[in-house]
Parts: sequence; structure tokens; C-alpha cells
Amino acid sequence: MKLKQTLGMVVVLVTVLAMVGPAMARGASKWRWWQNGEIITVLNLSAEEIKKLDDAYIEARRRMLEIKGRVEAERFKLEALLSRPKIDGDAIRAQNRKMERARTDLAAERFDFLLKSRQILGHQRFQKLTEIQRQWREERRKQWEQRREEEERQRD
Repeated sequence: MKLKQTLGMVVVLVTVLAMVGPAMARGASKWRWWQNGEIITVLNLSAEEIKKLDDAYIEARRRMLEIKGRVEAERFKLEALLSRPKIDGDAIRAQNRKMERARTDLAAERFDFLLKSRQILGHQRFQKLTEIQRQWREERRKQWEQRREEEERQRD
């Protein structure tokens, strides 16, 4: 039973991370979920909690931008190695490991923000947020399917 609970929590964390992390990495501020009026109401967020989330986001965003720069620099070096007429497999592998370490650091920073959010919200409200995210994802999937069906009908 404990294994199921642990796996369930991992799925929840990954789901919310999937919601928060990409928006942060792209620099999108559209989905600062704690600033959405409906979510503020549903989760009953206080002004202090919103400030804590804002502060955590700003700090995480700053660190993520630094790390993202590192990822891009390592990717550039890797591409340069790959574009040479004669390749050095060991050097390419070593550079790929550097790039992957930077990407891992970026994922860890996203995860740290997720954990900070979880600490601020507590268990029940975090579960509500996860459910909101699941519903949002389902709505987006349905919209995508509808657009696809419309495009297929237009082709016929």
C-alpha cells in the first residue's frame, strides 16, 4: 500500500511540475497560477501566501535563467564538436554529459519550486491544484481533438 501511495505522490508531483516547470523555463508569466482569481478563491490563498509564492517564483526564475544559459552554452559547444569534419567521440560524449548535467540542474530547480509551492499550500490545497491542472489538461486535449476533427472535415 505504501508503494502505491508513494507512486501516486510521484505522479502528482510530476503532473504539477509539468504544469509549472515549462512555463517557468520559457519565461511565460501567463500561468502564475497563484495569481489567477479563480484559483485564489478555490485554494483560499492569503495575501501572505501569494507573496511567498511570488518570492519563490522570482528566485527560482532567476536561477533557472542562469541554468538555462548554461544549458544553451553546453549545447552550443556540443554542436560545434559535432560539426567538425573529424569527430572525437570521447570529447563529444564528455560534452554531452556536461550538457545533460546542466539540464538535470534545470529540472531540479523546477522541482524545488514545486516543493516550495507544496510547502506553502499544504496537502489538501495541493491536491486541489493537481485536480485543477488535470481538468485544464483534459479541456485542452478536447479542444485539440475538436480542432483536428474540424480540420479533417474541411479537407474532405
